[in-house]
Parts: sequence; structure tokens; C-alpha cells
Amino acid sequence: MNIIMVCESALVSGGAEKVAIQETVELTKRGYRVGYIAGNDLADHRLTGSGVEVLLLDTKSFFEETDRARKVEKLRGNFDIEPAVVEFLSSFEPGDTIIHLHTFRLRLSGIVAHIAQEMGFATVIHVHDYSAICPTSLWYDHRMGVNCSRRPMSFGCITCECQNQSWKYKLPKLSSFFWNLSVWKIYRNAKAIIHISRLERETVALAGDLGENEYQVPPISSYQSLKRVEAEQNESYVFVGRLTHEKGIEVFLEATYQNGKRAVVVGDGPLREALSAKFPLARFTGWIDETAILNEFKQARALVVPSLWRETLCLSVIDAMQMGVPCIVSEHVGAKEFITTGENGLIFVDGTLSDCLEKSSSDPFIRNLSENAFASLQKVQPSIKNHVDALIPIYEGCVPGVAY
Repeated sequence: MNIIMVCESALVSGGAEKVAIQETVELTKRGYRVGYIAGNDLADHRLTGSGVEVLLLDTKSFFEETDRARKVEKLRGNFDIEPAVVEFLSSFEPGDTIIHLHTFRLRLSGIVAHIAQEMGFATVIHVHDYSAICPTSLWYDHRMGVNCSRRPMSFGCITCECQNQSWKYKLPKLSSFFWNLSVWKIYRNAKAIIHISRLERETVALAGDLGENEYQVPPISSYQSLKRVEAEQNESYVFVGRLTHEKGIEVFLEATYQNGKRAVVVGDGPLREALSAKFPLARFTGWIDETAILNEFKQARALVVPSLWRETLCLSVIDAMQMGVPCIVSEHVGAKEFITTGENGLIFVDGTLSDCLEKSSSDPFIRNLSENAFASLQKVQPSIKNHVDALIPIYEGCVPGVAY
């Protein structure tokens, strides 16, 4: 069996790329022939050094394109890349090859999935965000600061300036979404849909039906710790993420300030300057590498994820719990399925983060959460091995009758 990964980038720029690259490397180690299609011009060293067949298209999205004619054409899809994609796929046999699509909305567009399906390849789609049901991919109304409840492509959806920007910036996303969903029907034509959490799967079901062959695979943790972090001896409350309203960063800083807690903010974004001025006692690190994040977790009393939007998973929760760092998460976080509130972490509803921070002042309480978080994730073992072990039967089910 051959597998071709499709992702906007061949470098780690987010959780989807990280997962796609880890899957690719692990599958290659197991002896599969693996390809990787990306829209950028550079590849992670783990791909280039492991024998993966990489197609780097170095292309532009609608928003990056400057040529007017090409920009108009990209309202449907990125047809510039069609010849290269066809040539690359032609070196694989459709009868024993799976196309695993991670992210493809912008530089790649839905044309890659459409070409693969037209050529007879079985495709599986990994749902990292809400692109399958929402033109902007977040299903969140940034203008109102609330989770969206509009039916995708309804009049209310089409006319709403939900990105807090002029409607013209939403137009290309609406057009692309329409072609992917209604013209090319790439989700309907996929052999399988892979979900990353129950919350994400339930949210998708609220707005649309992606078919019968839906699966959930275990997450991948970057940190395999054999020793528990003694969180009860620490004082820092850590936030990791982009500094935007929907991530709940203001909620986190207000609550830690009011409760006299030490706040550490890992990440960057448009709100950083204003928030660092308003909360001078909080420590802002900007974006830091995985080793530095690991060190922040070692000094953390808890990881706080106060998301206002429906966070599809949040791998930071898995990483923190693996180390024994308790997590305090909102009800909108997909990784809450790994938490039993009051036992190995805390789940709060809107407006009650302060109550959780007050509870966390107790050293014995935090120690209990820490020990249980560490023990529960040791049982789950969210490793790349277990993740790929779950993927392979899905692949095999997409091309029945082929000997592996």
C-alpha cells in the first residue's frame, strides 16, 4: 500500500502540519511508499532525509496572488498546480494508494482532492478545523465574539461579515467552499473522514453530514515523560496559543490578575501589545520552540485553555497531562474528553474560570490532579505508534481486496 499526504506546508507551522509530517515519517519507517504534496517551497528535514517522495509546489493562495487573471481563476481553485499534481500522482497506482488530505483550502485548494478523486484514488480527509462545514473554517463569528449557529451557505451565512472584515475578504472563501462542497463534492466522495475529538465530530454533525465512514484516531503527544512534574510546588499558570479573542486570552489574564496568580503567556498575535501593557505582571514569551515550552510546563502549576470558540482538540492539553501538569479548560475545548473534572483536571463553563483558579490554590488538590493526569495519560499512551496503528485499518478499508 502507498500513502500520499497532502498538506498546505511541508514545514511545521501548526498542528496539522506537525501531525502530517509525523505520520509520514512513521509510515516510511514501517516500509510503506509515502509521498507528500505541499504548497510551499521548503520541506522539513525529516521528510527529505527519510526517502519520502515530496512534491513542493511553491504556489500562491488567492490572497497572495497579484496577477488579476489568476486571482479570478483561483476563486474556484488553484488550477496552476494541476499539471504538476497529475504528473506526480501518475507515478502511483490508484488501486493500492491512499490520498490522506490534511489541509488544502488556501495554496493547494480543493483541486488536489478533486484531481485525485477524478483519477480514481481513494481519499481520506483529516478534519483539523471546520473547513468541511464553514467557509472561514472556524465556525465562529468574530464580529459578535460568539460561536456561529448559521447554516453554512444560507443567506445569513453568505451575507454575514463574520471575520470582522469587509465582505470582499469572505467572498473567495465562500466561492472555494462552494466548489469543494457542492461542485466537486470532495467530502462526499472521500472514502473516510477522520475526526480528532468528539467535540469536533459533534460540531460538524450540527452543520452537515459528511457521510457514514467516519472515524476518530488517538492524538499524538510530543512529550513522553517518565517522571511526573510536581505541579503542586509550582506557581505559574500557563497559556499557549495565538493571542486572539476567540482563544480566550483576555479571559485568562483577567482571571489570573483578579486571583493574584502568576501568568505566563506563550504565543503571539494581534492582541499582544495591548495585553502586555494592560497586564504588566504577566510574562509574555512570544513563540518559543518545543524544548522551551517543555521547560515552561515543568514550572507550571496548571495549563489553562480558556477558548471561546469550539477548539477542535488542543494538543497542548495532551502534552501537559503527559507530564502530570493539570489542565483547566473551557467547555469549548475538544481535549476535555481526556479530563474528568475534579479528578485529573478542571472543566469550566463561561464565567467560572476564577472559581477553578481559587480551587487550584490548594497544594493537596493540585497534587491529586497532577498524579491522576499523569496516570490517566500513561494508560492512553498518545504516541505516534498508536496513532498510525489506528490509521492503517482505515486505509485498508478504503481499498478492500488489496493484499498488504
